[in-house]
Amino acid sequence: MKSRLALEETIAPSVVDSEVSDKQSYNVGGEVMSKILIPVDNSVNSLMALKHAVSVYGKDRKAHFHLCNVQPTLYRHIRKFLNKQTINEWQAERAKLAAQSASEFLERSGVSFSFTYVTGDKGEALRDEAQRLGCQRIVIGTAKKNTLSRLFENSTTAKLLEISDIPVEVVTGKSLSTLERWGIPAIGAGAATALMAAVID
Repeated sequence: MKSRLALEETIAPSVVDSEVSDKQSYNVGGEVMSKILIPVDNSVNSLMALKHAVSVYGKDRKAHFHLCNVQPTLYRHIRKFLNKQTINEWQAERAKLAAQSASEFLERSGVSFSFTYVTGDKGEALRDEAQRLGCQRIVIGTAKKNTLSRLFENSTTAKLLEISDIPVEVVTGKSLSTLERWGIPAIGAGAATALMAAVID
C-alpha cells in the first residue's frame, strides 16, 4: 500500500510559504507548466540530478520542479506497536530532512517547485506520483558506474525504466567526460524513454 502526504504536512511554514501547494494550479498566464519530478534523499547523487535538471530546464519559465521522497513501509510486526499518527509523524520528519538541501537549493535558484513524500516500493511509488501529478519527465540521480551495465544495478532506476511510461532521465557521476544521452527501448510492459546523462560537476 502506498500513501502520500503533501509538503504542507511535512515542511516548516517558512519553507511552505515559498513553495507551490500541491493543490494549486500549475498554470502561469494561462499556460500549462512543464512538471519535472526529481526523487530526493539528501544524497550527493540526488542533489547532482537536481542541479542538472535546474541547469537544463530551469530557464524555462513554465518549468515546475516537484521533489519527491520515498519513505519505507514499516514491517507489520513493527506497525502493531505504533499508532498511525506516530508512524506518519516519523515518516514526515524523515522526509523533511531528506528534502531540506534540495528545497534550499531550489529556493536560491528562484524556480517554481513543490514537494510530497510517498511510501512503498521506490520505483512504483515514484512512477505513481509522477503520473498523479501529470509530470512530463522524471530526473533521477545514480552513483557513478564504470560501465553502462553497472548503471542498472541501481534497482530503483532499473524499476523506473521498466515500468514508467514517463521519460526517465538518469544522471550519473564523472565516469564520462562529456554529456551523453542514450535512448533506451521500452522494457517489458513499460514504455519509458531513458535519457542517461553523465554530468561533470
